[in-house]
Amino acid sequence: MPTTFDEAFAAVQSLAKNFGDHKGHYLSPTYKEAEVRIAFIDKFLMALGWDVRQDTQKTPGAQEVKVEPDASAGGSEGRADYAFYIAPHFQKDDVRFFVEAKKPAGEIGTPANCFQTLGYGFSAQTPLAVLTDFEQFYILDCRYKPAKHTATAQILRKYHYTDYFDREKFAEIFNLFSRAAVAADALTNFAGTLPKKRGYLSLNDAFLADLDQYRETLARAFKNRDPDLDGATLTEITQRTLDRLVFMRFLEDKQIHSENPVANFGTKGTAWQDFVAASRKLDGIYNGIVFKAHPRLDVPGFKVDDAAFSGICAELAPANTAYNFNYISIQILGSIYERFLGKVIVTTDKRARVEEKPEVRKAGGVYYTPEYIVRYIVENTVGKLIEDKTPAQIAELRFADIACGSGSFLLGVFDLLLRYHRDWFNTNPDKAQKAGCVQREDGAWHLSP
Repeated sequence: MPTTFDEAFAAVQSLAKNFGDHKGHYLSPTYKEAEVRIAFIDKFLMALGWDVRQDTQKTPGAQEVKVEPDASAGGSEGRADYAFYIAPHFQKDDVRFFVEAKKPAGEIGTPANCFQTLGYGFSAQTPLAVLTDFEQFYILDCRYKPAKHTATAQILRKYHYTDYFDREKFAEIFNLFSRAAVAADALTNFAGTLPKKRGYLSLNDAFLADLDQYRETLARAFKNRDPDLDGATLTEITQRTLDRLVFMRFLEDKQIHSENPVANFGTKGTAWQDFVAASRKLDGIYNGIVFKAHPRLDVPGFKVDDAAFSGICAELAPANTAYNFNYISIQILGSIYERFLGKVIVTTDKRARVEEKPEVRKAGGVYYTPEYIVRYIVENTVGKLIEDKTPAQIAELRFADIACGSGSFLLGVFDLLLRYHRDWFNTNPDKAQKAGCVQREDGAWHLSP
């Protein structure tokens, strides 16, 4: 792989010349995304110093480029085509930027394409993302919650393949997205020079604001149909409803369970009927309280304003939402939910509104341990304890967090254990198959569900 700017510039110029010499073929509707990725986009990124094809970085979970197969060829929908990390930080919430690839036929900078790409970056809290078909190379500003109809306004820079012959223009790309530049925090530093828009909301604040809006909408929808519902009951049933919806979307985006997608609620019965039916199915799979039959929500006679509920489902559907739950870290969801649970619904005879709990208001808000502190503490306690131990020895240990809140430390411990076991079995492959691990096409052993 090229290591200097001049080597990268020469390599990309060669790609651009090839593209220009056979432009008619590459811009034809029959030329597929999978083909442009192999012939041009992979090589472009490799010229920037990234080990896209994992020629040297072969250890599972320790590869700086995560590549998703082309969705049209049976790959993963709802996933960014490329995600980039810097060693030794390979967890999902350590991604530095995403690249979304498209076939080079027509304009790629459409609202739908921009919205899709921005959703990856906004959910993972990366400042920038790239949308490209090699012919066009767009840099997008992911710092703000995107909206479908205004997504193209978040394009920061546009390049055409002919710009790859221009030393200064290619340097703009190289100085942001080369492996060396990203390792030196070029993306963060560049984003710091950009002005913030009025009304800026972080991912945490934006999602919490949406949850509060959904809760208020649901509370009013429930209250209007059943005026006897009091504040405590409304708080419980609206929270349970939103817990289910978010968990369902989480299962969809993680590609764990998508048999009854939220976007399809209302196609068999009413949206509410389909939601209750999906809840009953999931209750048979997950034994937690979220899907457990509720004495008010799940009874046949429970009344709800279906238009209001279906509107929330539509907003959370993958095609319409700015949130991709595959890229929102568990720790971020935990911090959002701790703040969410610090509020209750207060009712009058005919109205319902959301307010902070008195004890939360008095304390000045809800506080959540940042993920990097959780990771540091877990690695220096549990990490030291399990060092050099076998899976059988670790199985004898127990870990507890007595006042766990939303579980950030327990999640940190679980994640550490998963990573440790994955690495141990790849170091001891003779033990992997017997333990139930799965060997994938790359030859690496992965933990089974």
